[in-house]
Amino acid sequence: MPQIGGRVLHYGIDGRNFLFIGRNELGVVPEEGSKTIYRHFGGHYAQLHPEQKWHAVRGSAPAAHFMGRYEAEAAPSQGGRAALTMRGSVDLASRTHFLRTVELLPGSTRLRLTDTLTNAGVAPQEWGIHDILQLKGTEAADGIVGERDRARGRIRLYAPLNPESRLPNGGCQVVADASASRKGSRQWSTRALPGMLVLGYRGLFGKLLVDPALPWVAFVDERAGLVFVQTCSAPRKAIVAAGAPLRSHPLVEVQSFAPVVRLGPGQSTQLVQEWAAARCPAPIVDVTAAGVVSAPLSLLSGGGDTWVAGTFGVFHVGSAAVVFRNSRGEELRRVDCGAVGPLRAIELNAPVTVPPGTAQIVLEVVCPTGQPLGHLGRILLDPRQRP
Repeated sequence: MPQIGGRVLHYGIDGRNFLFIGRNELGVVPEEGSKTIYRHFGGHYAQLHPEQKWHAVRGSAPAAHFMGRYEAEAAPSQGGRAALTMRGSVDLASRTHFLRTVELLPGSTRLRLTDTLTNAGVAPQEWGIHDILQLKGTEAADGIVGERDRARGRIRLYAPLNPESRLPNGGCQVVADASASRKGSRQWSTRALPGMLVLGYRGLFGKLLVDPALPWVAFVDERAGLVFVQTCSAPRKAIVAAGAPLRSHPLVEVQSFAPVVRLGPGQSTQLVQEWAAARCPAPIVDVTAAGVVSAPLSLLSGGGDTWVAGTFGVFHVGSAAVVFRNSRGEELRRVDCGAVGPLRAIELNAPVTVPPGTAQIVLEVVCPTGQPLGHLGRILLDPRQRP
């Protein structure tokens, strides 16, 4: 929405929106020069950090970066991508402005968003980009949520832990957790799923600082069986579960903080992230360039039979195959799994014969023209156990 801070307010598949939209703000557009500090428009937007410095500079001035008007136009297509740019006006308090570029990759649900912050003043400044992604806290199909709506525990968020992190609990430092004092209501867990942080959102306030090496966050609307994935490289990240006393709307925030850099007049800094979506049941234990993994690729045997199994979601339209390769990466055999796409989960359970010399088994995805798009799982065979 160019009229309210260049926000992205809808991203979803199969008629369902993953993003939060405030019900009370439907149809509302801030008036030019309005002194309103914040309204629950929702969606995805960006502002400046350090936050204390930004508030001190802005004072009572309008929050132009995330509530002002942007100018939108279609960008030239490159490689079949559909692109849109939204250019914000200069924020008079900080003398900076944002340019947002949204690119949809062809034949997929993958969306690339680039925020570019530029110093429009005549003196050097030090700022970073604070990116805020607000996801719905209920199963509302359109993402429109009001203060009286209640979270039912059907919204979940998964993120991989990092055992080598400097932060505790594999890279999850709890800043606040209103659910800790409520028996049976704790929202956060690092033990429910090995190697994973799991949020079962219940409308209670909580905030986690997560490891900056966190490669992805997967948000699951369990009722619809749909998954949203965000990937973003940033030196500081936080996950916030909304709840009283700070927020009355049920939503989950994923916040990314780009480095604070010194910008000379006319100089810029960027923060880039990608979104993707697919149909796949919870839990989500891995994310690849091709899709998401609920049950990892496995080679099973029993009763004299051998088969491959697993559950996956795909970001692309194409086809999948189980490929057997030797230690040099050469293909020995291929078992086609048929056409795949974001609207249908892959429930793999196929009998196979493992060729002699197999060193790895890979579930590969290719586009309709046969170009590789990545894999959804790989099994490396122990040389002592190879056929």
